Amino acid sequence: MRAVVINLDRSPERLALFGEQAERLGFAFERLEAVDAHGRAETRGPLSAAEIACFESHRRAWQLLVDSGEDWLAVFEDDVLLASPIARLLASDHWIPDKTDLVKLETFDVRVAIAAKGAVVEGVSLHRLQTTHCGAAGYILSRQCAIELLAKTHNFSEPVDIVMFNQEHEVCRNVRILQTVPAVCIQERFIAARAQRPPRTATLIQFWESDGSLPAQSDKSVERKGVLTRVRREVARVIRQFSNPVRLSLLFRRAIRPSRYLVVPYIDA
Repeated sequence: MRAVVINLDRSPERLALFGEQAERLGFAFERLEAVDAHGRAETRGPLSAAEIACFESHRRAWQLLVDSGEDWLAVFEDDVLLASPIARLLASDHWIPDKTDLVKLETFDVRVAIAAKGAVVEGVSLHRLQTTHCGAAGYILSRQCAIELLAKTHNFSEPVDIVMFNQEHEVCRNVRILQTVPAVCIQERFIAARAQRPPRTATLIQFWESDGSLPAQSDKSVERKGVLTRVRREVARVIRQFSNPVRLSLLFRRAIRPSRYLVVPYIDA
């Protein structure tokens, strides 16, 4: 399976770190030039220039898959940490169940709901994702899914991970998303938080917003800002759910479907 890593021209050291992991784990990848937000003043609704550039970079990956004519593509951001099963998963696409559109390889260290039953493949279990699971640092998508995402996101106004991994969102309402359990990749900042140390690298969004160094704010300040943003979005999401009959129908179907609630663990944690 083809794999790409989204990487800015001005961050060769991040590409090198990703490359070291790929060599150690034994899989090939290609670099996909990221859209750079540096020096851009563009905004779109609540999105910053960095979030816009991030979304456009993922759209580049989707277009690459469509143009290639291949069936599947693995997409990574360059600040992600990878676990050992990743090479086996990328060796072929035969393990991906029929009618799958997206496979989320990542954990965002938040509580989510997945289908109670899963299928074991290549050392991980695949479960249908039933609630929003943020993060777009590692995933596999089908060519048909890429076509639909491109068609539906010309005028995006929300972060790429919210659009992709929220099945109550109009873009992905009918997209079949599977979650690997355990996750086989994670952003380094979550490992740093568990170890109670500063992250060694900025997230891709933070890197876009800066000169490439870590933010000058304290970790607690950055974390607080991120949490508040997510809380506001979650409150708005709940309000939309209960004012929209389609979302109420989704909630009802989820209520009668056997579920498992958990924080998806990272396999090397």
